[in-house]
Amino acid sequence: MQITFWGVRGSYPVPGAATVRYGGQTSCVEARTAHGECLIVDAGTGLRALGNKLVRESGGAPGHYHVLLSHVHWDHIQGLPFFSPAYIPGTRISVYALLTAADELNQVIGGITRHEFFPMPLEAVPAQFEFHQVEPAVMLSIEGFKVVPIALNHPFGSVGYRIEADGSSWAYVSDTAPFTEVLHKQHFLSGPEPLSAGDRTALTAMREALMKQLRGVDTVVYDTHFLPEEYARFPHYGHSTPDQALDICVEAGARRLVLYHHAPSHGDDQMDQIAAAYLAKGAAVGIEVLTSFEGMTLPIGPEKAPPGPSSRPRRVTL
Repeated sequence: MQITFWGVRGSYPVPGAATVRYGGQTSCVEARTAHGECLIVDAGTGLRALGNKLVRESGGAPGHYHVLLSHVHWDHIQGLPFFSPAYIPGTRISVYALLTAADELNQVIGGITRHEFFPMPLEAVPAQFEFHQVEPAVMLSIEGFKVVPIALNHPFGSVGYRIEADGSSWAYVSDTAPFTEVLHKQHFLSGPEPLSAGDRTALTAMREALMKQLRGVDTVVYDTHFLPEEYARFPHYGHSTPDQALDICVEAGARRLVLYHHAPSHGDDQMDQIAAAYLAKGAAVGIEVLTSFEGMTLPIGPEKAPPGPSSRPRRVTL
């Protein structure tokens, strides 16, 4: 199995002179099995370039595409109206999301394609959209993939995914705050509130469920939106820091951590500094830490394989 990053930013896209090396498109990762089966994780603006590649590969023939959504915030769905396969008659697009998101997804996607905002409404798109509910800890079988959703600590809810195929596994953990002071039910504008005993119990259970799914995973792609000093100013936005992600991966025994969902304010020069600092921090605790960039392709596994040339990232043409 291998994964390719088509969008690595959080909040909003920032393509431009300051983000040439790491990219400015928002959340979208493609997973491929050795047999060529494809699974798409999140549908941010990076989905547009991925869709163009999928159409080239198919020669314009209809296909069946599977899209896992972490949640329906803008930076995770904005690419759907620009997904080229959606405009090919006969295409099926299966979208997987939490219950609340699945119930509302037709309205959400339909809303962003209303005539005031977009030239073609969702109901006029030639492809057939299918919406499926996911439940934390309930496994899905999607073509050659086994997928387990994981509840995360984000305002109004989010899910990560453990994904297995070809005898290897990786996890997608975005968006999430740490499990100490923010509960997803709280409104982010109000900021952190004192936690009740019930809140602490829920957060502890959520963290334990995450750790259960991360144990034995080869590679963890983790929301590391904030630096520690930034997190101190915005603890209620539902995101983590590289240090928090590294602590999780050390406890889980993961081989590799990939920093992801970069803050839009972090330009290439700052990202270089972050990448170098956390590569060194990871090495000190026995974890390979990579920093995601658009076009980065990574082989996944086999489990616990030592780092080497075959496990290093390479860049693909978007």
